[in-house]
Amino acid sequence: MSGIQYLIGVDGGGTGTRICISGLDGKELTRAEGGASALQQGIDKAWDNIVATIRSGFAALGISAPDFAQCAVGFGLSGVHNRAWAAEFEAKNPGFARIIVETDGFSTLLGAHHGQHGGIIAIGTGSIGEAWLPDGQRIEVGGWGFPTSDEGSGAYLGLKAINHVQRLFDGRQPMTDFGRALFAVVGDTKEKIFEWMGKMKQGECASLSPIIVQFAGTDAVARGFLEDAGREVEIIGAALRASAPTLPIAICGGGLSEAMRPYIPAAFLASTTRAQGDSCAGALILIHKAVTA
Repeated sequence: MSGIQYLIGVDGGGTGTRICISGLDGKELTRAEGGASALQQGIDKAWDNIVATIRSGFAALGISAPDFAQCAVGFGLSGVHNRAWAAEFEAKNPGFARIIVETDGFSTLLGAHHGQHGGIIAIGTGSIGEAWLPDGQRIEVGGWGFPTSDEGSGAYLGLKAINHVQRLFDGRQPMTDFGRALFAVVGDTKEKIFEWMGKMKQGECASLSPIIVQFAGTDAVARGFLEDAGREVEIIGAALRASAPTLPIAICGGGLSEAMRPYIPAAFLASTTRAQGDSCAGALILIHKAVTA
């Protein structure tokens, strides 16, 4: 491994890829973003988008033709739980000197606690709780996938929203401004609603969550959805702490995780922290620890 000159952290998900590049000291030099690289969307597609994004990052450093044999890469990828996908991904390494493949949940945890032990609850399109204990034990809570899991997430909220649309359409609940905003997205006839539902995947569901957040201050139903999601976040945290009551937990994610904070039970929220870094930083920490061990 003496020929390694660059370390790369990769955060690969269903909506995009984020990479960061450092020297052997692990200090970030640059970042870049590219297309999706979740393994469930195809191994070849994942590698194509990862390689393109890494090349973009090196281009920002003035390096037009990076030598992958001088690079070690840490990956935090969606879909690694499927061992067959993970094995195929590793087998198709396009020439990097060393790669370490982990879940995006674990890379998020490493970033959140700057490489130290702790737990995270990641809230975004989906959700997952993960902990890494001082004895080396790793715990996962949730993360079973859409539509049966992802509690507290954007997709979880979206499923509640589309059910609310059905109730409004049937007259089981009275129409409100919140309802009209949902209808504007999914359609205002039974045919259009069914058409929208026919294309409904995790991302489409999650796209309804900003409407819920928008109306939570004035609409009791929207507020109730967020309160339900907040309780789910607390339940995930309780499961993570079942064997480690003092476990530090960071609540992670993008805009939705911030918007959710007022609806997470106050006592639990007060016992959590904010993330110190993101999944991309965590993936870089992963490979830095491995190369310098």
